[in-house]
Amino acid sequence: MSDTLTLTVNGEVCSLTVPPRTQLAEVLRDHLDLTGTHIGCEQGVCGACTVMMNGKPVRSCITFAHACDGAVIDTIEGHVGDPVMDHLRAAFSRHHALQCGFCTPGMLATARDIVARFDVADEATIRHELSGNLCRCTGYVGIVGAIGEVIAAKGAGGFTAARPAPSRSAEPFTPFEPVEANLAEGRPAAPTGSVSSDGGWTVVKRRFTLSHGPDGVWELFRDPARVAPCIPGASIESLSPEAFTGAVEIRFGPIGARFGGQGTYDNDDDKRAGTIRGQGDDKLGKSKVRGELRYAISQGPNPQTSQAEVELRFEIDGMLAQFNRPELVAGFVDYILAQFAANCDAVLAGGEAGPARRLSLFAMLWAVLKARFSR
Repeated sequence: MSDTLTLTVNGEVCSLTVPPRTQLAEVLRDHLDLTGTHIGCEQGVCGACTVMMNGKPVRSCITFAHACDGAVIDTIEGHVGDPVMDHLRAAFSRHHALQCGFCTPGMLATARDIVARFDVADEATIRHELSGNLCRCTGYVGIVGAIGEVIAAKGAGGFTAARPAPSRSAEPFTPFEPVEANLAEGRPAAPTGSVSSDGGWTVVKRRFTLSHGPDGVWELFRDPARVAPCIPGASIESLSPEAFTGAVEIRFGPIGARFGGQGTYDNDDDKRAGTIRGQGDDKLGKSKVRGELRYAISQGPNPQTSQAEVELRFEIDGMLAQFNRPELVAGFVDYILAQFAANCDAVLAGGEAGPARRLSLFAMLWAVLKARFSR
């Protein structure tokens, strides 16, 4: 036996006919295609399924849909134009407050409620309020920091944060078809090489081809001021004949970090080879990185091409230390090299380096799986 119920979901009125004991989470995911609501324990413990109902967070996995008849539901897809959620999403990215992302939709719903209810909250209070949402990745440090930052911004008058009224409207949600990301986009030639560990260091060796002769390519590589814009997220702040200061901004899906620091470099024009050594830190994420990059340019398969060989050795300490793992690094490095090679060719052809593109987490996982199957 099925009954009809009416819900206002993300500003759109929906009428559905479902059995009486159907969960709200099942209605959202299976009937309305709102798969941003995640199901974990199905016992109301983990909090991954948390959504907003009539302006308050509820566990959608243990809430019968018919008990919500006439209610206003906001899922992670529906917080359009909400300044609180906009601030929270940006703060979660800055503080590295998510990794796999499974708990994040429910975590953001709870965080939104915390920001709405508290004008001042210390770390202990935020942790207590978050106790109903479990995360198996982050250790909660970034999550707590992000929520505290948004509460402080609200207190400074940056925005208002009352609990949303049940009548708040949102843009209708349109289901989408998943599209596999293409790691090879813009890549002149697939790089070859290896990724390994040497003590605490991750060692990346890659060889790739550029569509210009070695003389022109070497003139680009030997000049940090010219080659830095070709590296996605890199910038030079000051430069001397042997040293530099600058920054590298990395976007890994929803995770962002900006490493600022200094280093030295030297070039051997006869061998068309050089070395860059540097170190820096991401002050917000409390991570540090140090590394050494060796590069050499030689003749390519024909006179109009060049062969570039690079060896990168690096070590990361702190919250981003998981990126020391070779199985994660391989896909990330190949994606960055694709952009770098395309930018170098564009600059050598008289154009400009293109903007850095965010790395697709789906593409990263696919690269890891391919690497494992190939072994």
